[in-house]
Amino acid sequence: MKRALISVYDKEKIGAIAAVLKKAGWEIISTGGTASVLREQDIPVSDVSGITNFPEILDGRVKTLHPLIFGPVLARKTGEHLKQLEAFGAPKIDMVIVNFYPFEEALEKKADDLDAMLENIDIGGPSLIRAAAKNFKDTVVLVDEKDYPTVIAAIESGNEIPLDTRRQLAQKAFARTAFYDSLIAAYLGQGPGPAPDVVTLGGRRVRSLRYGENPHQAAFLAVSDRRSPFYAIDQLHGKELSFNNILDLAMVYELLNDFQGKKHFSAIVKHQNPCGAAMAASQPAAFQAAFAGDPRSAFGGIVGCNQRLEPETAAALAEIFFEVIVAPDFSAEALRILNKKKNLRLVRMPPGYVERSDFKTVPGGFVYQERDIRPCNVDEFELKAGKPLGKKEKADVEFGWKIIKYVKSNGIIVVKNLQLIGVGAGQPSRIDAVELAIGKSQTPVAGSVLLSDAFFPFPDSVELAAKNKIAVVVETGGSVRDPDVILTAQKLGISLLFTGIRHFRH
Repeated sequence: MKRALISVYDKEKIGAIAAVLKKAGWEIISTGGTASVLREQDIPVSDVSGITNFPEILDGRVKTLHPLIFGPVLARKTGEHLKQLEAFGAPKIDMVIVNFYPFEEALEKKADDLDAMLENIDIGGPSLIRAAAKNFKDTVVLVDEKDYPTVIAAIESGNEIPLDTRRQLAQKAFARTAFYDSLIAAYLGQGPGPAPDVVTLGGRRVRSLRYGENPHQAAFLAVSDRRSPFYAIDQLHGKELSFNNILDLAMVYELLNDFQGKKHFSAIVKHQNPCGAAMAASQPAAFQAAFAGDPRSAFGGIVGCNQRLEPETAAALAEIFFEVIVAPDFSAEALRILNKKKNLRLVRMPPGYVERSDFKTVPGGFVYQERDIRPCNVDEFELKAGKPLGKKEKADVEFGWKIIKYVKSNGIIVVKNLQLIGVGAGQPSRIDAVELAIGKSQTPVAGSVLLSDAFFPFPDSVELAAKNKIAVVVETGGSVRDPDVILTAQKLGISLLFTGIRHFRH
């Protein structure tokens, strides 16, 4: 007789495979809650405690953690191992079916309750899964109900489950336990103190993508935190999102978050750089100003609005080719207007989710950093030259400082009247980025604010700004040539602010 140990938190679909096992003559061993559910479906069950001669203790915290359970799971079907099991009166367990306490789901609702989160950490389940997966040649392991049909088909046909299938199931089991532990480690690592020495990255595939950055690259989207709007992207219309769409969509989402609660704000992103952004008294005005900042680059980009998309803005958007439009919500009339464009992707994303970790891959590993989410406080910036800022200039500095951190280094932007009018991104030379930002502007830059994501190594950028009648220059400071830069700004009548904060983005 073959035996299966079944101990699941989610019991919704366990009856189907248990019924097949029963019909095929398997003995089913189970724990309290699962055993009760199976008996209600007229499926006979042997209790774990009947094998161990030890009851469940500590409010169910200890059920299966016993040598008479783990021995049969880990035993090879060799004479010596089976002889040892027989000596202890322990039957070989040929299959383990387990799913875990819902720590992942608890993160959505109970993350602020440490005691509740600790009670949602499964111990016995992952331990059983790892034991069975280690011994996959002799013990089948099932952690995903999607795999039930494959196993059911083999059992009903009277065939052994192929070794390759067992290996795939074991891989999934180890991946599932690693993901589960990564969630717990990340949760416990949110407290004060230095970053841990060992960091794990976990993710659940939530969406397959047509391809990656290029057609020859396979790709999918994986998310670990169910609270993220990327866990279940609320796409209302249009063709499938691509790898590149999702990267740009993430940047638009973060930009919108930075302007959450403000008056109407709109941003356009193309190839991981903002190419348009503006704040205005109305949504249509904000979008039109964002688009006017660089209409050529905006073509085929991703546009976002920080408030519900309304019909007048939708009508303006419909006249231009965009890949994706994202907003916290869409009015029914706005949807009616935009749904006429077959391929246009419309994505509804609630604001407020903030990612605090940032990982970038290197061959064989990754680098980790805290995300660049430090709040902006213009009042803390140090005036090094020129006259103090007026109200409008101060507003432009605050507006621009929130945007510059999304521009690839070396990054320069020009802002005027709460509108992004010039972007110089990704240049090896900072003066080239300044020339590019000023040259890209569709609006006269006189009286504008120029912001740099890092210090100026030479005074030439300030000289170029003055030549174009830019009123305010904002940089981090920290160069050995700061005195030369400050002196140049004083001579040329430019207000120069040092932030003390760098915003590199590689």
